[in-house]
Amino acid sequence: MDDTLILNIDSIFGTGDFPSKEEMTKMGNVFYQTESDGWADTYQGWYVQEKIKAVATDRELCSMARFSSVPALRAFAFSLLAEKRHKACFPIVCAGIKDTATFASPSYDVIRTWNVAEYMISTSLSDSLFSPQQLFQLDSLIAFTPGLSHLDFQVWPSVCRLSDTLEMYDRIRELYLEGHDNMLIELAQYKKESDKDLFIAALKQYKNGLDREGACRGECEEKTNFALAGLKNWQDADFIPLLEEIRDYELKRRYIDYGRLVVLFKAVMAYDDDWAYHFMEETFETKQAYKKTMYPENLYKAYYEEPERVRFLPIVSKYAEKPYNWDWYHSKEK
Repeated sequence: MDDTLILNIDSIFGTGDFPSKEEMTKMGNVFYQTESDGWADTYQGWYVQEKIKAVATDRELCSMARFSSVPALRAFAFSLLAEKRHKACFPIVCAGIKDTATFASPSYDVIRTWNVAEYMISTSLSDSLFSPQQLFQLDSLIAFTPGLSHLDFQVWPSVCRLSDTLEMYDRIRELYLEGHDNMLIELAQYKKESDKDLFIAALKQYKNGLDREGACRGECEEKTNFALAGLKNWQDADFIPLLEEIRDYELKRRYIDYGRLVVLFKAVMAYDDDWAYHFMEETFETKQAYKKTMYPENLYKAYYEEPERVRFLPIVSKYAEKPYNWDWYHSKEK
């Protein structure tokens, strides 16, 4: 593909019907998803994008997606190719997998920041651009290429899909040690004694990045929550003291981590034994968690989002409250 592309593609602006270089400065490093800013004004860069869309050939779009010096333009050109389901999308995504450059992408008055590789992969998957064979190749590339921390949440589903056909334990452990904390969820399924220390260390970090009242200050540690999410698949007595310690810390926090409550309750109820029942009973009755904001709702989520553990039904029946958006949310999943 490289032999047919225009390496100095940025020089095309200001020629023919393409936007001028002055117009390109209006677009900046921004990929506009909507014409309006949501406040009755129009993004001037939108018109620049529309002009490019009207005049650029497929060859020029492929060249922009690969070689433009402007990250937003690389992403925009790729989006136009994706709309056409162009065959070049797959090699462009593979070639750009390490493209960490970022751009802003407003939709009305909501602005998201993407990196180019993340955007291209996400667009390809959401639009189902690739064949099963191409998806397997892309998953393999994502899962086995080192240094893709910018694709953290693309690595995870790729690993999950590959795990259906490949033995992935060694690579999953490597990915976790490379900094992909969410790999703890997958690692727990193997229940290896040699990994126990990794989980204990992650659970012990439950206060990292939090101030004295439990508010996040700066970038907060997520390892604890990923470890808890994994432990619904791994029950071991060595984790119990930390589960109790985390529970007691959460009960004292002024700023509650609702996501942590759900994964904590799921991890505990997965033990499905007398200790787990006492833990939940003590949490809601003795320690009166039922009086705290969102605790009853998160008990409901933890119980009904997993295979129901009948042992805990008396506690759930007494203290849980159905979230107001439960039916709407779950109707969307069907």
